[in-house]
Amino acid sequence: MLNPCSYRWCFGILLAALLGGCGVLNPSSSSSAEGLGEVDGNFHSAYYKAQTAKIKGDRAGAREAFLSCLDANSESAVVHFELARIERLEGQWTAAMSAVEKAVALDGDNAWYRRELAEIALELGRNDEADQALEWLLVHKPEDDVAAVMLLDLRTAEGRFDEAAKVLDVLEKEWGPDPEWHFDRHRLHLAAGDIEGALQDLINLERDFPDVVEAPLQRVRILSSMGREAEAEAALKEALERTGNGRLHLEWAHFLTARGETDSAREHVRAAFGSDDVPLAEKVDIAWTYIELSEMQPNLQPEAQQLVDLLKESDPSAAAPFELQAALHDMAGNSTAALEALTEALDRDPNSPDRWLEACQLCISSQEWSRLNDMATSAGGLFPSLPVFPYFRGMALMEDGDDVGAERQLKVARNLIVDRPDFESDVLVMLAQIAHDRGDHVASDRWFDVAIEVNPQNVLALNNYAYYLALRGAKTAQAVELAARVVALSPGDANFEDTYAWTLYRAEDFEEALTWIELALFHEGDRPSATVLDHAGDILSALGRAAEAQEKWTAALQAGGDADTIQPKLDTE
Repeated sequence: MLNPCSYRWCFGILLAALLGGCGVLNPSSSSSAEGLGEVDGNFHSAYYKAQTAKIKGDRAGAREAFLSCLDANSESAVVHFELARIERLEGQWTAAMSAVEKAVALDGDNAWYRRELAEIALELGRNDEADQALEWLLVHKPEDDVAAVMLLDLRTAEGRFDEAAKVLDVLEKEWGPDPEWHFDRHRLHLAAGDIEGALQDLINLERDFPDVVEAPLQRVRILSSMGREAEAEAALKEALERTGNGRLHLEWAHFLTARGETDSAREHVRAAFGSDDVPLAEKVDIAWTYIELSEMQPNLQPEAQQLVDLLKESDPSAAAPFELQAALHDMAGNSTAALEALTEALDRDPNSPDRWLEACQLCISSQEWSRLNDMATSAGGLFPSLPVFPYFRGMALMEDGDDVGAERQLKVARNLIVDRPDFESDVLVMLAQIAHDRGDHVASDRWFDVAIEVNPQNVLALNNYAYYLALRGAKTAQAVELAARVVALSPGDANFEDTYAWTLYRAEDFEEALTWIELALFHEGDRPSATVLDHAGDILSALGRAAEAQEKWTAALQAGGDADTIQPKLDTE
């Protein structure tokens, strides 16, 4: 339906006209070499130079050459038109308007000049002039549907709905019946506040194009919004009986859900899921809604599973149904089954980094470190610029005891990180941990220092660094300062309170250490950990409270503490 010609002037046609006869550009010129006067020769030479400059993208050179054309023939409409286009490209809208007005004045029957004038006038907000130019095109070039639509939009925006409707009359006469014209009339009536007219437009659309499902859908929604439920239901039922379209099943499901008839609504949802009329993406969105709701309403989980099964049956080659299945398994706490379903999804569509990320996280949840390494390796090959996958490889190798390989992957991850200080700091903490585990305290301290420099609020870096310093009895003042920052950032965490208490103990501030170890015991509740109990015993012992210390150490042993460490302290006391 679109006009096959572009409003942009075709240089090839102009050049052919130029070479075929000078009279096209200058009616007063002669076609013979002898008759070609000096003025014509200058004109054609400058015109050819201008077109060559245009092809090269040299707008300044083209403008200069076109101005030379005007020196030779100031009455050339096409040159004024070309200058208007150059000024327009340069953003010189006032100059462009002046030039195109001259082109139209010289050749008022040229549709391209009129279209250019309209577009420039619209840009300048000179809507009356744009309307006149587009009206001329509507009358003389009714096949130019692009110009007609511009006029339709202009008049609609200005609230001139009756005049806009006349544009639709021309379009319909020129191009024949089309659902789009019905929809445009519908929108005009809505904009004018004529709801009954808008509804009639949709009825006409259903009559003329019975397979266009958007018409009954829109009519049902308008009627429902007006409280005309009986009419809406009748329209929906008639359209569904006529077409059987799955999108109408979905609309009826929404309709019934709003009335509280959820069981009936589910039947229509299932019917929609079995229909090819409903796009897969829309079905997936609905299934996700059911899955999210089933987290709060477990009784919906069978319904969600049934929808997922329907998707797997109707679209077995699509990845999304298996991703939904993975979510259901994960919700049920079955990480292994979730990972298998997500692997099925990746087999069907491996080009989603988010899906690979989710699969890696499931490997971590199920502590499948070798599989995590395999997953992250495959994902890293597909997305080599993403740092998260070598990071996961580093984690997997670290858990499997390959510290050398882990360190290599973590350094790769760090080199790929851009403007993500939190993530970079976490990578540095893992490098610090590897160095600590092999007893390289100098390297470990260096990595921790950089991790905290990159992200001063990384509580994991602050806590672990403080604890390791306290264990070694090194830099006790720094250890206390680091641990104090942790409890300020994350108050009420027993693990962090224990670290702070232990750094204070190693700094021989026993009274303050006792305050924080008691907080840690309180926040751990009825079953405190062996580590916290052991530390409490050490602090009480340092304060000379031997009986209480014995009690805590005994409790630490019962909680699974290291007998080789704790028993000698009990024996000594």
